[in-house]
Amino acid sequence: MHVATADQHTADWLMRFGLVRSEEHLNHYRRQGFAWMVARMFPNAGLEELCAFTDLNTLLFLLDDYLDHQESSASPENRDKKVKAMIDGFIRVLRQPKYGEQSGNPVFVALAELWQRMKKMSSRSWQRDFIQSIVAIFTAAIWQHENVKAGKWPLLADYMEQRQYLGAANIATDTIAVVDKIRLPRKMYEHPLLQELTALCRNTVCWANDLFSLSKEIAHGDYHNLVVLLSHEENISMEEAIVRACEIHDDQVKQFMRLCRYLPNEGPVMKMELHRYVEGLKNIMRANIDWSDYETSRYQYEYEEHVRTHKVREHYLMEAAV
Repeated sequence: MHVATADQHTADWLMRFGLVRSEEHLNHYRRQGFAWMVARMFPNAGLEELCAFTDLNTLLFLLDDYLDHQESSASPENRDKKVKAMIDGFIRVLRQPKYGEQSGNPVFVALAELWQRMKKMSSRSWQRDFIQSIVAIFTAAIWQHENVKAGKWPLLADYMEQRQYLGAANIATDTIAVVDKIRLPRKMYEHPLLQELTALCRNTVCWANDLFSLSKEIAHGDYHNLVVLLSHEENISMEEAIVRACEIHDDQVKQFMRLCRYLPNEGPVMKMELHRYVEGLKNIMRANIDWSDYETSRYQYEYEEHVRTHKVREHYLMEAAV
């Protein structure tokens, strides 16, 4: 309903703060359809929330592209300095918004303005958790950056542990509480079952993204990808690794669906809130597939069509059975 308005808002926001270099650069990001991604993930979002989280996700993708560019340009010393300054500054803005307003850095100025809007729609405890989620994202980004700098291939197990943060999937699941106004106490978010469901949601989103982004990452020589690491570590062909990645994805979707049947019984009100949160997780999982398939120019998947359409999507079609 509000998606076209949110898309235009974010385009204006990017231009107002000088986050894009030209009309062509702006159109590059608009073609990626971030407003449609956010709208699919959070179908209950009002216009204010949709604009704010489209701004946020666009900024994170823009920053990811910036950090990727730093891997292939400038001297190692200057590259490290720029990456560290961007990360340190980003986190500092969240803790001290006035720093962003006065920094003169377009990213930090824009973030300070966005953060003020996000604070108005969220609780202080959520804001503290969000900052920690951003720290986790950048910690994972530094881990990847150090691997690339050293020419080191990560262990598959280590990559699978870090991937949800490399893909900022933790930010997506954090957003549910704000957009859907979920009222769950911290002890429920810390419940082992809910933590496992949340991790499975994040991971399956990232495994699907690794399949969708595979062609692009192979072209860029990026080996931080589930398929590439499976092929490398298990000494199998790329085609076999694609099938294995699909199996990992689908097995975890099945596990998610199975665990949904065993939500804690904490009374009717809590049960309703838990159900709404889990529905939010499902929305993210399904939305990621549909957006990647139909609405973004970010991924150009060049491998077997039946692998993508059957293996990656089949279990989402079974959600009604949960």
